[in-house]
Amino acid sequence: MFTSLIEGFAMWRTSSGHAELIAKLRIRMVFSGVCGTIAFSCISYRLVDVMIVSRYGAHERVDHYIEHVERKADIVDRSGELLATSIATASCYVNPSVIIDDDEMVAKLSKISGMPSAEKLRQKVSDKNKHFVWLARHVPPQIQEQVMDLGIPGIHFQKDYKRIYIHNNLFSHVIGCSDVDGIGVCGLEKNFSRELATSDNLNKCLVTTLDIRLQAIVHEELSDAVNKFKAAGGNAMLMSNTGEILAMVSLPDFDPNNLGACSSVDMFNRNTLGVFEPGSVMKIINVAIALDSGAATLCSVFDATEPLKIGRFSVTDFRGKKRPLTLAEAFVFSSNIAAAKIEQRFGVTVQKAYMKRLGLLDKVELEIPEIGSPIAPRMWNESTAMTMSYGYGLAITPLMLITAVTSILNDGIRIAPTLVYGRRKSSTGGERIISSETSRDVRDLMRLTICHGTGRKAAVDGVEIIGKTGTAYQAQGSGYGAERNRKRITTFVGGFPKDVPQVILIISLDNPKATEETYGFATAGHNVAPTAKNIFKRIVPLLYSGDYNEPDDSNLKSLKYVKLQTR
Repeated sequence: MFTSLIEGFAMWRTSSGHAELIAKLRIRMVFSGVCGTIAFSCISYRLVDVMIVSRYGAHERVDHYIEHVERKADIVDRSGELLATSIATASCYVNPSVIIDDDEMVAKLSKISGMPSAEKLRQKVSDKNKHFVWLARHVPPQIQEQVMDLGIPGIHFQKDYKRIYIHNNLFSHVIGCSDVDGIGVCGLEKNFSRELATSDNLNKCLVTTLDIRLQAIVHEELSDAVNKFKAAGGNAMLMSNTGEILAMVSLPDFDPNNLGACSSVDMFNRNTLGVFEPGSVMKIINVAIALDSGAATLCSVFDATEPLKIGRFSVTDFRGKKRPLTLAEAFVFSSNIAAAKIEQRFGVTVQKAYMKRLGLLDKVELEIPEIGSPIAPRMWNESTAMTMSYGYGLAITPLMLITAVTSILNDGIRIAPTLVYGRRKSSTGGERIISSETSRDVRDLMRLTICHGTGRKAAVDGVEIIGKTGTAYQAQGSGYGAERNRKRITTFVGGFPKDVPQVILIISLDNPKATEETYGFATAGHNVAPTAKNIFKRIVPLLYSGDYNEPDDSNLKSLKYVKLQTR
């Protein structure tokens, strides 16, 4: 019996130790399983992060960015001709978190043209917490092939969109340009950057009032004039009698496809930003005020025999007639003396009121951001008003001047300039600024100037061109410089046909030089007037036979407009 108890106790101890051992082993197995599961989960997470999230997550973010921001709507002219578009390209980026050997990557990639330098590459991959860093945008196919042949993990190409300007510098100051991210820098691109980039507009386009044919003609003739007369620059615009701008050229210009090579001087829009004293073309405004206010008639006589004293200064005429002149003669022969005496008939208050109504004292609204403000005199007294009558004392932009003149010639109805097709206002039913009779008389005077006055070199056979020239000295410091060093701006404003002008042209040259052909003269009648003639001769066949307000091209009917907000 005792032996049986001993054996039983031994068996009990053995079974108890076995159970304890099993319990310990079970705990160890559970612990090992938990640790293994955690390790496996960490490894799996890292594999997913490297192979899927890091690789494709950046792609999704870039795709979303490009699809909704960079792919912008097209810009076309009034007949549907493409001016600006976005094309699909490929851009190179790096995922620093998966780069294995920074030195190897930098050494190989920096040798390829178009890629960043070794120093910049090293900076781009230094932060391993980043998953996406651009290396190069809009990479050419041959460079793409060289990079892909390297087979470096973490370097990829992503579909991208690049803004392309079909005609290079032809429309540079109007259409403007975009930066590498597709954000508008100037012109229509900047003003409508958000609207053009909205995803709803990807199958639509912004239709402008511009005409590629007219723009090309104006650009070519203005360029020739700048070169021929060795001018520092020039500008020109064509505007319809409804306010639509058909062409706008400013020289020097720039290539919007190569923004890095553009200077601030090249990007300056002389038509809308450059304020200047326009000289004798302001006599259009002066006689319109005199006739409309009843201060004078076409037959009113003004003595231009002797210079007119204004304080310590004298008003003189360039090659004056030195005799009494009717208002019509004073305008045709561009007499400064008579212009000042005409202003004395209606005075400062009336002049200022009409200037305000004509929009010459306020900024003009247009669908580009580069708009200049007029510089009006602080002390608007009688002497200031007299000098203003022949184009000094008030600095305005060419856009302000052509808008005011077009309103006068448009039967006296105010027009509003626009660059966006479909926004134009009717040529009738707007605010009346001057009477129909005054508008008719001004048109007759401008026709006489082309036939017998300073604008004779702008005449075109068979077409009733109307116009007025102006030569003004440029302000330099507190004055206009010494006689021999004075700089000029020469300007022509005119249009056709006389009775119902459909197209108005303004053209200016910055400090043109005299040539043998001009017999030593550098005045407007010898440089901008013949330039205007060259433009008229080429555009008349395109426009004269019919109403140009509506494009004939049926392609325009199929275009979908970008939804644009009114400024």
